[in-house]
Amino acid sequence: MNYNVLTYLFYFLILLFVVLYVGMVLYKGGRPFLINTFSGNETVADAVNKFLLAGYYLTNIGYTIIALKIWERVESPIQLLNVLSLKVGAIVLTLGIMHFINIISLVAIGKRKKLNNTNQ
Repeated sequence: MNYNVLTYLFYFLILLFVVLYVGMVLYKGGRPFLINTFSGNETVADAVNKFLLAGYYLTNIGYTIIALKIWERVESPIQLLNVLSLKVGAIVLTLGIMHFINIISLVAIGKRKKLNNTNQ
């Protein structure tokens, strides 16, 4: 049995689920947050939400392709699990950090915008 092919298959299935499910959850759940951040301006909030989703998908696709290039030969089921956990864990951690940075940035934008509105 070729463990590399099996590892690729598991890798793609796991990332497909993670990318689609998490993207959908963040997109739907982020809308009210963005509407609040942009003081009720739904047009801007929806546009930013779509930009964030596009960036999320592009980041995932790019990382997935790069991770395929940096792949070791898998020769056992234990090594299959090790490679999968490293590859999938790295992208999930990266996306979590990026999400945190986005949230902090948007909160800062919202606070600045509300401060500017109260000063005027």
